[in-house]
Amino acid sequence: MCRLSKSIEEMFASQHGGELYNRVEATIIKENMTPHINNGMLIGLSGGADSVFLLSFLAEYKRRNELSFPILAVHVNHCIRGDEASRDEEFSRSFASSLGIEFESHSIDVPTLSDELGIGLEEAARNARYSVFREILRGRNDISTIAVAHNASDNAETVLMNILRGAGLNGVCGIKPIRQNIIRPIISVSKSEILNTLGEFNIPYVTDSTNLSSDYSRNYVRNEIMPLFERISSAPVSAFNRMSANLRSDLEYMTSVAKDFINKECSDRIEAHKLRDLHPAILSKVLSLLIHDNTAEFPEEKHILALQKLLLSDNFSYSLTGDRNFVCERGICAFKDKISKNTLNGQIFSLNKGENKISGTNLTVFIGEIDKTSLNVYNFSIQAQISSDIIDKGLTLRFKSDGDSYKYGGMTHKLKKVFNDRNIPASEREYIPVISDPSGILLVPGMSERDGAKDSNKDKNITITFAYATPKVGETKVFTALLRK
Repeated sequence: MCRLSKSIEEMFASQHGGELYNRVEATIIKENMTPHINNGMLIGLSGGADSVFLLSFLAEYKRRNELSFPILAVHVNHCIRGDEASRDEEFSRSFASSLGIEFESHSIDVPTLSDELGIGLEEAARNARYSVFREILRGRNDISTIAVAHNASDNAETVLMNILRGAGLNGVCGIKPIRQNIIRPIISVSKSEILNTLGEFNIPYVTDSTNLSSDYSRNYVRNEIMPLFERISSAPVSAFNRMSANLRSDLEYMTSVAKDFINKECSDRIEAHKLRDLHPAILSKVLSLLIHDNTAEFPEEKHILALQKLLLSDNFSYSLTGDRNFVCERGICAFKDKISKNTLNGQIFSLNKGENKISGTNLTVFIGEIDKTSLNVYNFSIQAQISSDIIDKGLTLRFKSDGDSYKYGGMTHKLKKVFNDRNIPASEREYIPVISDPSGILLVPGMSERDGAKDSNKDKNITITFAYATPKVGETKVFTALLRK
């Protein structure tokens, strides 16, 4: 046995090292990481204390339990720190080799990647690492799990940073021990415990000099803020981790309640009042899960809050990622593909006496008396009476536009408010025809004509009939929408 392997065995056989070994093993059991480990492990090995401790533990865990799962140590050189980065790569190669563990190294020009993508170095480096890890896994059939060395101190820092950002429950739950095929076995061990234990048994590791600088937000929290908590708490890292563990348990329960609700109440559609009846915390989880199922994305908190506010109404449409909308129409909510806008908007159609077929729609407008039997070919029609003097001045038809309003009943009515009051869904409004004369809007099907548009002498009025061959949408009596062919 090589000297390094012997030192690692002695470390985990010692009082302090043994306590840490048992704690990590307990995390593996509690979080059900064993199946992931047995599926083969890719370990991110930076050469720093945390990844060295993780690799040391897994090598000892495999030896003690006489297991056969493969371990691959992968080092990613971010090309940020010049000679120091090359030193880290060579150290990682040597360390893995001393333990008889397979090793790979990959170099990525993170500064260039950061500039090209317009993101920070830390984010670019993290994305690069996981991209390398996933690409390696795609080429292996004996390894499917990624193990990374996030520890209890990392978790405490993350919780604190998320609190300062005003994060919700997900944020203050901290770093999850398992996320998909990524596991974090040493999440219960603090940084100081790792450093002290490695130092006691002279287990080598390298130090990233950039970690000593407080220029980055996380480093500032680590180097400047976290030590302040030690003035008022003997073990602030443990306190943060107990809190995040408790909150994760609460979140897991809330998620299970939300899933039960979805399984029971949600198919393709769900009644808005059932969503409104939920506790806000459960509603938030329900919406998040539904949106994820329909878009493959988890929405940001601001989007959830926007939807919760919109759910006070029975009619709205909310645009989601990609080509999906969350739509509520007459109290029924559903996910729908985004539809193109009415391409006829902006076009103006001149109307003449007799039959007027509106190109691109199923709508026909008759001005004047028509044979009742002619209406049998239409599924829906609605009529209005207008003075012949007004009709003689010329009529036009267009489709509703933002800001439309006209006066009837002695008051000016905004069409948007009228449609809200009549529960006409937003997705249908742009297909509603508007009839105008030189003085402005004259009438909208299903609504009153403009004040003064009808002659008190019935004989001087002419009938306008709107008819279309598509069944009306919904149950309202208003001419709700024209459906395209």
